[in-house]
Amino acid sequence: MNFDDVKDKKPQKVGEFVDKAEDGDNYIIKISEDKIFEVAPIAYYIWAMCDGNKTVSQIIDEISKEANIEVDQLRDPITAVLEQLQQASLITL
Repeated sequence: MNFDDVKDKKPQKVGEFVDKAEDGDNYIIKISEDKIFEVAPIAYYIWAMCDGNKTVSQIIDEISKEANIEVDQLRDPITAVLEQLQQASLITL
C-alpha cells in the first residue's frame, strides 16, 4: 500500500474500543468474541479517526496540525499503520 493509492479513500474503523491494556499504554479493540487486538496508542489514535468520512489525506493533515509535524514526514508512517490496521481487519478502505 502506498499513499498515492489510498490518499482519497475514506477508511472506516471496524470493531469497538473495549479498554486500555493492563500495562496502561496500549488499547484493546474488539471485532468479535474471538477477535480482539491490542494496539499501540498511535495506531489507536489513527483507528479512531477512521470514521468513513475523512480521507486518508485529511487524516494525515489533521495529525500534522495537531502534532506540528510536516505532512511529508507523516505520509509513509501513517500509510504503514493504516495498512497494518487493514491487514488486521480493524479498518476497511
